[in-house]
Amino acid sequence: MNPGERWQVVLHDDDHNLIPVVHYLLRKICDHNWETARDLTMAVHEKGGAVVGLHDRETAEAVTVELLRHGLSASFRRAG
Repeated sequence: MNPGERWQVVLHDDDHNLIPVVHYLLRKICDHNWETARDLTMAVHEKGGAVVGLHDRETAEAVTVELLRHGLSASFRRAG
């Protein structure tokens, strides 16, 4: 594992989470401001998914797990 390697957290669209809930969780878990959370929420809704974070592997995994624990569909992958 390369210590400088970056990982993307990807949020996927689903059929059960409401837009306001996704927006709130992006603000709470990913620490996005209101506008960024809105834009990412709409990208997930309209495109089926969006990169919502870029981190080291450990942080990307932790953020992904937290999103999953709140009922969202998320994954992480090597950036590039």
